[in-house]
Amino acid sequence: MSSTSHACAVFDLDGTLLNGDSTGAWLSLQLRGSPWRLAAGLAVLPPALLLIRFPRLRRYGASLLLWIATAGVNEAGLQSKMNAFATRFHADRLGLRWYSDGIRALEKHLAAGDRVVVVTAAPQWLAERLLKPWLPSLQVIGSSLRRASGGWVAQRHCRGAEKCRMLAEKGFGYRWTYAYSDSDDDAPLLVAAEQAFLINATERTICRANAAGVNRPTLLQWC
Repeated sequence: MSSTSHACAVFDLDGTLLNGDSTGAWLSLQLRGSPWRLAAGLAVLPPALLLIRFPRLRRYGASLLLWIATAGVNEAGLQSKMNAFATRFHADRLGLRWYSDGIRALEKHLAAGDRVVVVTAAPQWLAERLLKPWLPSLQVIGSSLRRASGGWVAQRHCRGAEKCRMLAEKGFGYRWTYAYSDSDDDAPLLVAAEQAFLINATERTICRANAAGVNRPTLLQWC
């Protein structure tokens, strides 16, 4: 498959197009805005990080902090908080920013008529707000959320091999022309690409990606 209108370019978001973790930055902002949320968040942080290390338990680890950050918040309130975060982000008031090289690559694929999708572990509602300048030209696939006991938790965690399953469900098939990621956690995504790109990867990430079957990825340094 060549770089034509039939080509498909798949991008990760955090650490690939962004210079940090959008969900982490959003959660931090919510927790720091309330003394009780911050105290509870710090208390559950160790077990949450432990759970996130295991693929089968990641959704639960991610949900611990998410629930504390959103307890008592309805859907309208949650959307409002994400809108406020996106406004601060686009005003460059968070320290979180786009990699210029990444945005150039994304826009190059869009200009070529490629089918472009950003697939991310971040909540889809949050990712769409950050990527709004390029919508609807590109599609966004992210984690879904649901209400639980007065707060919000991850319903479907779009991470690792789950990204590939969700891409297939959205009509992208099981193979794509290009895939860009900074993480060996996205090895399934990279293996399925004709051309795999690792962004700002450490030696450890490269070795782990190779061990997971990502053969000879193109290494890119984005800033």
